[in-house]
Parts: sequence; C-alpha cells; structure tokens
Amino acid sequence: MASQLRMKVWVELVDADGVSQRREIVSIARKVDEARLDDFGLCLEESKGIQHRLQEEFTQFQTDQAAQLDRGCLECGRLRNIHDWRSRTVHSLFGICRVRVPRFRNCVCGTPATLGTGRVEALLKGRTTPELERVQAELSSRLSFREAARVLDLFVPAPRPHNHRTVSNRLARVADQIEKRDLASPYRMSRAGGSPISVFIDGAYIRAVPGYQSRHFEIAMGRVVTKGRPPRQFAASPHVTTGKHDVVRAALRAQGWVPGRDVTVFSDGDVGLQGIVISATRQPITHILDWFHLSMRLRHIEQAWEGIRKVDNLNIYLWDVAFHVPRLRHLLWSGYVREAQRAVKDMHYQLEQHARRQGASFKLKRFFELVSSLQTYLIQNKPSLVDYCRRYWSGQSISSCPAESAANSLVNARMNKKRQMRWSPIGAHRVLQVRAAVADGRLKQAKFALAA
Repeated sequence: MASQLRMKVWVELVDADGVSQRREIVSIARKVDEARLDDFGLCLEESKGIQHRLQEEFTQFQTDQAAQLDRGCLECGRLRNIHDWRSRTVHSLFGICRVRVPRFRNCVCGTPATLGTGRVEALLKGRTTPELERVQAELSSRLSFREAARVLDLFVPAPRPHNHRTVSNRLARVADQIEKRDLASPYRMSRAGGSPISVFIDGAYIRAVPGYQSRHFEIAMGRVVTKGRPPRQFAASPHVTTGKHDVVRAALRAQGWVPGRDVTVFSDGDVGLQGIVISATRQPITHILDWFHLSMRLRHIEQAWEGIRKVDNLNIYLWDVAFHVPRLRHLLWSGYVREAQRAVKDMHYQLEQHARRQGASFKLKRFFELVSSLQTYLIQNKPSLVDYCRRYWSGQSISSCPAESAANSLVNARMNKKRQMRWSPIGAHRVLQVRAAVADGRLKQAKFALAA
C-alpha cells in the first residue's frame, strides 16, 4: 500500500467580540512513493475549489455578523425573534455565493422589523460584486466576448460556464457608469498652472451591423495631453446619447482645462474633427495641421516626379516643376507658406497645359492630379500651417501621432485588423469607453458603484 500525505486547510474567523471559530476548508491527499511532477503543489482545479470554499465561508460569516447587529432593536435593545431564513445569491470573482439571511419579527416593544436593518441590505446590495464586473469588462474590452468568457472559465471558479451575453451586458453596465462619472466630473485645475493643453484627434472607420444606414461608421478618438498630468484618451461613436463633443469636453476637464483657456488641436485637416473640439470648448481653438499627413502628400508628388521626369525630356518642358519639386518640402517645413503656395500654383499652371493635351501619358495626368490636390489642401489649411522646423527644435509637437497611437490601442486592436466584427454605434461606444479607462488606469483607480 502506497503511503500518502494529507494536507488540511483551515480558516479561523474572529468576530467583532473577539470570539474565534475554526473551520476546515479542504483536505488534499498526495502519494509519497509514486509522486510525480503532476502532483507538485496545487493544481488549478484544487486552487479554484479552495478559493470558492474560502469565499463561501467568509461571505456567510460577514452576513451573519451584519445580521447579528441588525437583530438588536433600536428602541429597547432587545434581540428580535427570527421569523424564517431566506437565501440570497451574489456572483463574485471567486464563484457564486449563496448565503442565508434571517428575517426578523417585530419587536415586543412594537418597533417594526424593518427599522434599523440596513447593514445586511447594504452588504448584499446587488447580485454581482463590482470587482467581478470590472474584471469582466476589462477582459471583454481586450478580447472578444466569447473569448473573455472562456478565459474566465479557465481561471475563475464557477459552477457553470460564463455566458458571453452576460459578459457583454456587464461591460455595458460598467461603460455607462464610467461615462456617467466622467460627464459629471467637475473642473480640475492643473497643477502645472498655465501649461498648454493639446488635443490630438483622428478618425477611424469600423464595420457596422447589418441594417445600419451605411456599411461603416466613423469613430472619433484621440488623446488630451498637458504638462503635469498623464495623457487622457477618449473615443466616441456617432448617433449615441452622449455626443462626441461631450466626451472630448469631459477629457479636457479631467486634464485641468477651464473655459477661456487656449486649446491647441492637431489633426489631419478634417473640418469635422476640428468642429468636435470647437463644440466641446465653445470657443476658438488653435489648429495645427499634422506634419505627417502633409509630408505624405509631398512624398507622393516626389515619387511621381521621379518616375516621369526623364520621359520625353520633361525637365526641359516643365522647368518650373523641375525647379520647385525638390524645394517644396523645405519651404513648408520652414514655414514659408506663401512661397510654397506660389510654387504649387506655378507647377499647376504649367502642368495643366501639358496634362490636358491629347496623347498625354497616364503618369503625367496622375502627377497633375496630385499637384492639384496639394494646391487645394494648402488653400483649405493655410491658417493651420506653421513653422514646423522651429516647433520641432524647440521640443513642441508637430504631428498627431498620439492620436494615431490611440487609434491603434482603442479601435484597431479590438475592432479592426484581424477582428473584423460588425458593431452597432452604442455597442462600439461602450467598448471604447472601457478600453480608454483601462488604457488610462482609471478602471482600477475609480470606485464605481457597479453592482445592480
């Protein structure tokens, strides 16, 4: 007969009067002679069982102590008689807890049984603990709902598998609480005093559910940055109760912005994105065109010119173009906006004469379209063009790369790329609120009243 060793886990409970109770939680047996690496320490199922038993014992002990305090009459101090017992179920991170709760009779002095019995109700207010809802919300914001339920089944003790619809509903409840708290938050003065506030904003498209008015809808997301505070991320969907400008305004308030304080916005020149920030601040803003998007347009022109400049001796016929293309990037980088616009105008005039001739090559026509598009882009965003060189060497921002980073972390990693799900605006909006709170660390720091 193989010898065995047995390990017992006990828990000692001490009440408010100092009286202790010891209860056995679990007993684990292991073979000594035929021991293997599989028997080393606790396995996952055993640890989940121990966690569940500890949670059951602790929650029942908490409930009994709260009920003992509620049993005393507020008027005469006598202990009220118990009418019967009822069962209450609470879902926690370590399993489903079923506790026995007493119902009291009226006191002999005539005091109603419900008077002064709020401790148990406060302890058991809700059917799900806030910690479980936060964990489910964070997992479902990072993974798909079914995958989040599978991960919870793997590590969390539960008598039955987690349902992906339950996970989705609890994420929605957490998102609504986060949004409600953000919109109700007061203005917070920045510790950095008059430090500038920058809003980096961008848009992204995700696939809509069947039956929506279009195949895709646009998400506005970005980051609010100010000195002395960690960056604050935001994201919002269209056609939801909370407007995009409300989400941006809440992020600005959290970063210490107050009405009248100047806000600098970095974007790709989209008027709609600028309008969101203007609606949020209800005042004029300082807009700076993102250098990356401007540089990419210049890069397309430079590459197209390299592909056609040696064909049919275009350097001779298009001498204005050959002169201005190499210096166009330097003019815009150094802030010579008027000279750059004059150069693009000259290029457009000369190209128009050759590109619209009969027999003009496709590459030349394409090059003419790129120059024409750049001319329109510069005219539309002339007030937003700055001396990028000076800002760069002085350590100031010149691009909306924080917004691109927010797009990758908030939208693309969960809703685009390899996860081609279809979303409703309200569903996407809720997931984005939780993902932004997780990215900023607000989900763990805040004390939300999430149980319902």
